[in-house]
Amino acid sequence: MARILIDARALADEKSGGVSRAARFWIKQMIGDPQNVTLITTGWRPSHAVQSFCDQNGYQYLHLKVPNKLWTLLCFLKLTSFSKSAEKKIRQIDLILLPNLGFVGNLHRPYQILIHDLSFIIEPYWFTLRRRWWHRLMPVRRLIENAEKVDCVSQQTKSDALRTFKLDKTRVNVIPPMNFGLPDVHATRPSWLSNSIQRFVLLLGGSDPRKNIHTALRAIESYNINYPTQPIVPIVLGGKVKCPSGQCPISYVKAPDQVGDSELAYLYQNAKAILYPSWYEGFGLPLHEAHQFKTSIIASTAGALPETAPPGTVFCHPAKPHEWLFALETTLNQ
Repeated sequence: MARILIDARALADEKSGGVSRAARFWIKQMIGDPQNVTLITTGWRPSHAVQSFCDQNGYQYLHLKVPNKLWTLLCFLKLTSFSKSAEKKIRQIDLILLPNLGFVGNLHRPYQILIHDLSFIIEPYWFTLRRRWWHRLMPVRRLIENAEKVDCVSQQTKSDALRTFKLDKTRVNVIPPMNFGLPDVHATRPSWLSNSIQRFVLLLGGSDPRKNIHTALRAIESYNINYPTQPIVPIVLGGKVKCPSGQCPISYVKAPDQVGDSELAYLYQNAKAILYPSWYEGFGLPLHEAHQFKTSIIASTAGALPETAPPGTVFCHPAKPHEWLFALETTLNQ
C-alpha cells in the first residue's frame, strides 16, 4: 500500500481562499486508503484547520516546528526537504502530493502537483515586490517539469502550463475543483455590516490588482448617478482597493480581513449581484460559491472564466466599465 505525504500548508493559510478549497478537493480525489496518508505543515504552531481536516478524513498530521521563513531558507540552500524531514518521523514515503507551489526542497520521491494558475508568470506586476522575489526564488520550473503528474484546475491553466514549461501532454490533466459550494452553514448577517445597507453588490479581491476592482467601482458609480433613488453599495472583500489613479471613484464598505463561512453565505445570499472583473483567473471558485445561492453573476471575459463560470453568468470586458454598467442595469432592473 502506497505511503503518501501531502504538503498541507495551503490548507493552513487562512488567506488562500479558493486555493485552500480547491486543494482540499484535490487531496480527496487523489486518496485511496486514508490510513496511509500524512499531511505535513511547518511553522511555530500546528494548524487547527489542517488538524480538523485530518480528523474528518482519517488522515495523519505531522507538524514540523520550524519557522516558515527559516524553512524557506533551508530549502533554498538545499539543506532540507519535506521527504527528508518526514522520513525521520514516519515510514517510507512512496508518493508526495503538492496541492500548491511552495518551498519543499529537493524531493527524492515521485510527486504530483496541482497548478491553480500561472498569473505570477503571465504578469508579475500584479504582485508586490516581495511576492515577485518570492516567485523568482522559488524553483517553479523545476517543481513543475520534474513532477510525475501535473494537474490543473482548468483547461486555461493547462494551456498556460504547456505553453510555459517543457511538459509531456500525457502527464498534464485537468481536474476542476468540483466541491463548488460553501459548507452547509447557517447564514449570519455580519456584525460589521450596517443595518441601513440593504441593496449591495459584492466584489472580491480589493487589494489584488489582478482582480481589477476599479472597473466595477466605476460602473457602480455610473449606476448610482443614473438611478439616484435606488443606489447600490459596493462591499469589497480582500483588502483595501488599490485604484490606478490613487483615488477610488466611489466609496465602498471594506469587509474585515477574515470573513467566516456563515457571514460569506449571508453576503452571497443577499447581494444583488457579484461583480468579478478580474484580468486573469485560473478558475474562479467564488463564482460557484455565489451560484449556490442563485446570486446574479457578472464576470470578466479574461482567463479561464468563460470556460469555468457557472451557467447564467453575464460576461463583460475587464477594461470597459460601460459594459459593466449595462450589465448592472440589465441585472438589477429586470
